[in-house]
Amino acid sequence: MKNHQFGGPGDIGSPEHRSLWLCGIEYGESENENGTDDEIENYTVALQWRNWTYNRNAFKLIASIEGQKVEDALSYAEQKKIFESSTAGYFQTNLFPVECRTLGTWTEDAKIRTGFPDKRAYADYIRSICFENMHKQLQAKKPRLFLGIGITHVGDFSQVVFGEQVELERHDFEIGGHKKTVFLRQGEIPFAVVSHLSSPSGLNSNEALETAGHLIRNMMRK
Repeated sequence: MKNHQFGGPGDIGSPEHRSLWLCGIEYGESENENGTDDEIENYTVALQWRNWTYNRNAFKLIASIEGQKVEDALSYAEQKKIFESSTAGYFQTNLFPVECRTLGTWTEDAKIRTGFPDKRAYADYIRSICFENMHKQLQAKKPRLFLGIGITHVGDFSQVVFGEQVELERHDFEIGGHKKTVFLRQGEIPFAVVSHLSSPSGLNSNEALETAGHLIRNMMRK
């Protein structure tokens, strides 16, 4: 675990072929996937769309960032093989390596696997030992956008991208009376952090996803 770096499905990219990185906080404990062996092995777009709200909404957000309609997100994701292909320019990853059912979960199995008695100690270890190497890895790969999911961890995302806390541009907007937030920063590696993609208070509607996507797209085009 001390050698933890960014990893996951899709195309991590390179400075010559820069990839869009979608970075969550941690891996969820997968339910039994509804799919064929081939779909599961290849992490197909169809499998992702069918099984996980997080991935469906990620496809919609990415479609909006890329100038597409959110209603066309599935066809766009299938065309681009988002997170399915190792060469298509989209990479799905997380800050922390241990799978947990919720952000508050720390099971007996997790204690045994990691040696940490609680989640705070584990997360602090990853921050203090791994974030610097993750920062170096990210700087070497030069994603064309780093898109963090979960504004409660905006400081962690900032640390791994910039190596320090930096000033961010904050945008608040309301959808149906519910406030949504996007943090942005222009630069060599464009940076955005949005509300979670599968929580009741997050980016959970087409309108919210489209609005956030447009804010990010406009920042990248400046």
